[in-house]
Amino acid sequence: MSPAEADPPHPPRMRRCECVLYRDLLENCERGYFGLSKEPKIKSSQLLGKEGKDVWVTEDDDFLAHLRHVALRKPTTWSFKVISDAELVTAWLASISLKGGEIHDADAYKVSTRFMTVPDLVVPPDLLVIRMGVKVARNQAAHEVLSEALNTRMHEGKPTWVWDDPHHPLNAGHLFWSDGVARALRRFERVQGLKSVRKVKGGVAPAPAKKPRKTLRKTLRGGG
Repeated sequence: MSPAEADPPHPPRMRRCECVLYRDLLENCERGYFGLSKEPKIKSSQLLGKEGKDVWVTEDDDFLAHLRHVALRKPTTWSFKVISDAELVTAWLASISLKGGEIHDADAYKVSTRFMTVPDLVVPPDLLVIRMGVKVARNQAAHEVLSEALNTRMHEGKPTWVWDDPHHPLNAGHLFWSDGVARALRRFERVQGLKSVRKVKGGVAPAPAKKPRKTLRKTLRGGG
């Protein structure tokens, strides 16, 4: 009996070609955040390798290109989700409405039954990205809702990225800021500004051409 015949039968193995794998990765990007797959390619990202850590990132919309860079290098089964601070409050308002409480919030009309509690919204993904600065209408419980979300993720042992904008940073005076939020964020790795080189047509974007410096030429006619 040959070695091949001695081995027990195995189910056939299937391997996705690179084009199918890339398509599936782009679809996973869209599941995490609509439109993420359309973000520009970048050469590298400081966030790669930090998917399992709590990170507080201050960056403008260029952050999304970095998130795409990370997501494309994870398995297609990796689950991540970008939510806004407004969605956090909406989930909290849903739980208040179930209890018959009175809602004092200009965004009360957005309350739905999609997420009935904050944990319903924040617990499921492997990585949760909370985008700050979307919620504008005042709500006295806003900072408490953010604290609950951060503490819930910590209790579940799951990583969270908090993403705020440099033009509207998460600090004293922010709608969602409090001592409780500050304490929760102390254990987060701080990243302020992401450096990247964007690709253009498959290559690295060239540096802008320098303008030639004007030189003064003297003439025999007495010109300056």
